[in-house]
Amino acid sequence: MSEIEHILDELQRIHEGDAWHGPALSEVLADVSAEQAAAHPFDSAHSIWEIVRHITAWENVVRRRLEGEPINEPEAGDFPSTDDTSEAAWTQALAELNGEHAQLLKTVSGLRDTALQAPVPGRDYTVRFQLASAVRHYVYHTGQIALLKKG
Repeated sequence: MSEIEHILDELQRIHEGDAWHGPALSEVLADVSAEQAAAHPFDSAHSIWEIVRHITAWENVVRRRLEGEPINEPEAGDFPSTDDTSEAAWTQALAELNGEHAQLLKTVSGLRDTALQAPVPGRDYTVRFQLASAVRHYVYHTGQIALLKKG
């Protein structure tokens, strides 16, 4: 199995399931309602919804960087807010997360192992570092969401 295939496998597991560390993001989010997603059980913490939008926004940035765009931050901001907290809007937010993750997987699947040493456009690190950081970012926020569900 190539290194890219290993990375793809890890990206799929942390999103869909069978991750070594515990439940994947989709598993953690499976029973979250819009009301629960919008709640702020801790005053100084982001809501589940805000974290989902944050993950989505940054996966978009990572994908675009891998595609050669020297983008710095998400256009919607680091933690995009939402005005509509309906079930339909929550369903849409989850669809956007899943869609962006699928696009990232597609982009990564088009890479060869030799691309892992290439610099990320506009950054001072490699594609390998970017992808490893994206995995850690995903797992970190999955843990936050799991804790917020208990809050």
